[in-house]
Amino acid sequence: MSASREDILQELGLWPQWRRRDAPASGGAGDPPAALAAADAVNSPASRGLIQGVHARGYLPHVKAEGGQYFVTFRLVDSLPAGVLKQLATVPEKQRSKKVEEFLDAAHGECWLGKSNVAEVMRQTLLKFHGERYHLHAWVIMPNHVHLLIEPVGNNALSDILQGIKSVSAHQANALLAREGEFWQSESYDHLIRDDDDRARCADYIAQNPVKAGLAKNAAEFEFSSAYPAAVDAGESPAPQKRVTIPPVIAPGLPLDARAAEIAGMDWSQLRDSVAGCSACPLHKTRNKTVFGVGDEEANWLFVGEGPGADEDVKGEPFVGQAGKLLDNMLAAIKLKRGENVYIANVVKCRPPNNRNPEAAEVAQCEPYLQRQIALIQPKLIIALGKVAAVSLLKHEASVISMRGKVHAYRGTPMIVTYHPAYLLRSLPEKARAWEDLCFAVETMQGLQSAETIPT
Repeated sequence: MSASREDILQELGLWPQWRRRDAPASGGAGDPPAALAAADAVNSPASRGLIQGVHARGYLPHVKAEGGQYFVTFRLVDSLPAGVLKQLATVPEKQRSKKVEEFLDAAHGECWLGKSNVAEVMRQTLLKFHGERYHLHAWVIMPNHVHLLIEPVGNNALSDILQGIKSVSAHQANALLAREGEFWQSESYDHLIRDDDDRARCADYIAQNPVKAGLAKNAAEFEFSSAYPAAVDAGESPAPQKRVTIPPVIAPGLPLDARAAEIAGMDWSQLRDSVAGCSACPLHKTRNKTVFGVGDEEANWLFVGEGPGADEDVKGEPFVGQAGKLLDNMLAAIKLKRGENVYIANVVKCRPPNNRNPEAAEVAQCEPYLQRQIALIQPKLIIALGKVAAVSLLKHEASVISMRGKVHAYRGTPMIVTYHPAYLLRSLPEKARAWEDLCFAVETMQGLQSAETIPT
C-alpha cells in the first residue's frame, strides 16, 4: 500500500541515504547497498536526529522530511518470529511491506495489546499529546502492532515523538502485565504522505485494518481505533495548551446513561455545582455538606479515599480530621504538600451514616464524578487509600496486602494501593508498611516522569 522508495526519491529529490545533523553524509549516491548498510551500522539513526532524507535499517524503509504527515507502524517485540524475519530478508523490497502486514495481521506473539487494559494504556498514551506535540489524524491499536497517521507539530521530530510514545506505553504496559524487558521492537516503519490520495488510502487502511484481520465486522465496531464513534476526534486537533483535556472514555461494560454522559462533559465549575446539588442516592438525605475534593487541578499526584467522615461532613473538605493530619504528615515525608501538585478526593462525595463503608449502589452513582475529576486532572499517579478505594477503582475484590507493592492501572493511569490513614491510626505497626508504599510511589513517579520526557 505504501509508495516505493524510487517514487519517494523522485518526488522529493532525496538521496537514498540518511545522515546525522552534525556529520557529513555516510555515503554517496553511487555507493552500493552494502556500503550504505555498513554506514548505517556505524551511525545508527536511533542515536541522533536526522535531517531530511531517506534511510534504511534491515528491511523497512524510513523517510524523514521537514514537516508533512506520516503513516507509521510499530509493533511488539515478539510480533514477527525470527524465522519470519529471516524469510523477509530474501523478499524483494517492494514486497516486504505487504508481507510484514500479512504476518502482523496473523497475530503472532503474545499480543499484549489485545488485552483491553493494555490497549487502554496505549490509547491514553497516544492521545496525551495530541494537539500539542503532534496531530493524530487516524490511529488503530491492533493486538500486536499500532498504525498511526500522524503530523508532528513545530520542532518535534517524528523519531523523538515515537520514542516517547513507545517508552511511556512500554513502562506502563509492563507494569500492568507484571513483566520486564523489551516491549516494542526497536524498528518501525514510516511513510511520508505524498498527496491527498495517498493520505486517504492510508487513513482507510488504518480504519479497515481490524476488519481485514477479522476483529470486527466494520470499522466502527472496533473500540481501539479513531474510527470508533466514542473515540476522541482525531481529525480536529485542539489548540496547543499546557495540558490537553481529553474527554474520558467509558470503560467496556459500563452503561453510558444520560446522567453519566452529562457529567462526562462538565468543566470544574459545572462539576462542583452538580456535586453540591446531587440527590442521586440516599446519602444526600443525611449529609451536612458534600465533599467535592481539594487541591491542584493539574496535579501529578491524586490521592483517593473512600468517603467523608464526620469532620469532613462539617467542613466540606476531604481528610481534615486526625486521619487528615496523618495524611498531611505522610505527604510531607515524601516532600509533597496538600494543594501543591497534589489533589485529594474520595470515591463518594457524601458521608455514609456512622462512617460505614459506602454501598455498591452509592459508589456507582458517584463514580461519574470521580471519573470526570480524574479526566480533568490527568494525574500521572493515583494513590488509593484503603481497600474500599482500591476495590472501587480496580473493580475486583482483593485485600490491601495483596494489592500493595504493585503498579496497577485505572483506565491507563498508574495506581498504587496503600493503607487508609484512619486505619493506620488504629494499627500503628502498619505505618512502616505504609512508608514502604510511599517510597515505592516516589520511585514509580520518578520512573513515569523520566519515561514521559520527550526531547524536542
